[in-house]
Amino acid sequence: MTARLVLVVEDDYLLRELIATALEVRGYTVQTAATVVEAKRIFHATDPDGLVLDVDLGPGPNGFDFAQIARKEAPGTGVVFLTQLPDPRFAVENEQGLPTGIAYLRKSALADLNVLYDALDAAMRGEATSKYRHDLDKSRPFAALTVKQIEVLHHMASGKSNAQIAEARGTSLKATEDAIRRACQAIGIDSSLEGNSRTAAVAKYLSVVGIRSNIHSVEVLK
Repeated sequence: MTARLVLVVEDDYLLRELIATALEVRGYTVQTAATVVEAKRIFHATDPDGLVLDVDLGPGPNGFDFAQIARKEAPGTGVVFLTQLPDPRFAVENEQGLPTGIAYLRKSALADLNVLYDALDAAMRGEATSKYRHDLDKSRPFAALTVKQIEVLHHMASGKSNAQIAEARGTSLKATEDAIRRACQAIGIDSSLEGNSRTAAVAKYLSVVGIRSNIHSVEVLK
């Protein structure tokens, strides 16, 4: 039995319990939290060896924020992000970047729990490598999107009109329409379909990043 304590931070109750159970079966002692506020309290009280973090934790601080806090206070803490987002660009802007020596796993790509076990073990031993960085996988969804295209798609998915997107981005309506057309083309949507292209682009975008992730990110972009 491993003598390791792991803190799981995930706001979805069912998934949080499933992850905790899977780790307990593996021999870990597990604490859980649904918010960063709760996670900070548990972190200070227990000093865990490792963290398994979702990125999108609803309104307020996200998983990146908590990871920065945890690694600053306890640099040896192993960090595994377990998220739906293809890479950090789809979440709020993170000026400090991801902590070094972390693992980043996409939930949709986690067909085998052994990947989570191995990534967590490597992160806690300070030996996490690109093998456990799904955000660096060139074949990940929307890998080729530019930051500007992601921003435009964020706004589209939040229900903003072209004029509202232009105002939010501080660009002309024509420049915004051109940016929207390029963003649609980048994810394989025919922009000549007019209204239908917007609906198809938003549906495809949300199928990858999730509804709650988009809402939270757009709020930050305002």
